[in-house]
Amino acid sequence: MPVNRVPLAPLFYPRTLICLFSGLASVAPCHAQFDPPRNSPSERDAGAPIATPAPIFFPINPPPLDRPVSRLAASSGQTIAPPAELAAYLPEPFYAVLSTRLTGNTLGAKQRQKLDTYRVARDTLLEELQMELALVRDAEPATRRTALTRLAQRQTPRLAELEATAEQIRSELATGENDWSALREWRLGQRNLRGDSPVEIGAVMRASAFYQAGLAPAQRLLLREIAIEITSGADDAVAASARQPYLFFSPGLTRVRLPDDVPAEIAAKVAAYETKKSTLKKELFDVISTHDSATFAFLRNAAIRSLAERQAPALAQLEILADDIRDGLVQHPSMSPKPPQSPLTPILTQQTMIIVEARTALQKATREKIDAITAEVPADYPVAFATTIDAQGVKVRLVPRAGAGRRRPAQNDPLLAKITTRINEVGEEHRQRQEEFGRVIEELRGDVGRVLGKGATPQQIDEALDGVIRYNAQRENTEGYHDYRVAVFEPGLSPEQRRILLGGALRKLDLPLGGGEFQPTRRPASW
Repeated sequence: MPVNRVPLAPLFYPRTLICLFSGLASVAPCHAQFDPPRNSPSERDAGAPIATPAPIFFPINPPPLDRPVSRLAASSGQTIAPPAELAAYLPEPFYAVLSTRLTGNTLGAKQRQKLDTYRVARDTLLEELQMELALVRDAEPATRRTALTRLAQRQTPRLAELEATAEQIRSELATGENDWSALREWRLGQRNLRGDSPVEIGAVMRASAFYQAGLAPAQRLLLREIAIEITSGADDAVAASARQPYLFFSPGLTRVRLPDDVPAEIAAKVAAYETKKSTLKKELFDVISTHDSATFAFLRNAAIRSLAERQAPALAQLEILADDIRDGLVQHPSMSPKPPQSPLTPILTQQTMIIVEARTALQKATREKIDAITAEVPADYPVAFATTIDAQGVKVRLVPRAGAGRRRPAQNDPLLAKITTRINEVGEEHRQRQEEFGRVIEELRGDVGRVLGKGATPQQIDEALDGVIRYNAQRENTEGYHDYRVAVFEPGLSPEQRRILLGGALRKLDLPLGGGEFQPTRRPASW
């Protein structure tokens, strides 16, 4: 019995797997174009005082279970590169506030020591959990469930204490001047001619997940789900189902596709789960949006803490219902995915993967060269160079730096000309290497056509080669998605164990760090 529901489109869409075999476009020299971002200081009135917004990095949302993850480093759309250290804290509630401290070099010695101590404790508990899972992997379901339930009883108090420490770190790092809303001159629900846009509402929900005090860990994840749903919703149920056929499940932020032939009893429980979860989200959304314009922070914080207390029993019941669903799905054939397979012979598969990996390495090497060039631009230069590398070449956009006001470099500015020329040189080198790959790819296409047989069309050849790319991506993601699947579907684990296991899975997937942004100031007059 299929599960009837109205999903919403996800915010996270990993970079589409690029077909590497359908021809190569030439890489033309780039010309810098000025592209002012929304809500930047450049949009303020000429006589208005200019504040200096702080940079913030939000973590990228986890992909749906088993969706291939691309690791191409093709673009640099932010004016400040994300600190590499953030990768170790991808799932943490203090990720955003830590990012501002790292980019501003304002993390004190005691704070760093506390952060290191937290990370060691977290990784120790995660390793203990993973070792126990490995020991009982091949045991009978009942035996495995018993062993994991006992482990949950021993681990959960320590994990709860660890989550309390994470919340303490978040609170200590989230000082007033670094708050997402510190320079924001607008609030949800305030009277204006255009109303609040979905992007603005979603931004408040996402920011609240990282900056609002008094929330439980599960509520922070619910807020991030709300942000995804608001900013990526479709116009109607049909369009929503087509764009996002996934269920937000447990632990929070995980997205899965359940089999269409689940028993009617399980389908009913899934429907009840979604209804209960939607009710909790609606309550949370109402309180956050209503109190966004609160004059005094203590009033907002008091309302949030009161809601956290009221929702705690319902959140616990929601996890019990999720466990019932897991118990019903544990024997379903689709819960044991088949290992990835390549559509081509082993030799052609290996040749294709060598080319794919070489082109990925070229893309990353080009990105590193360009980042090294743009890193030489002085910090007080009025614009930063945001670059993109794709099949068409290297493109450059000039993005105003925070606090630069209306200053712009002149067209004949020597630094502007120097940086653009050096980027063009890297782009030309990239173009020549792409042409070399093009010749190798055409030879490979011929070999694939001969294996597929006489009459194979160019489309069939491309589909076979794209199938190898998907196979390679699935193979690379196998270990991370194994832990992701266990966090979602393994019976006997506590919510705290599921959250820490998911965090470890996301680090194994080696997800790209999300692009940076600055604290919001004024908003445009229209959407």
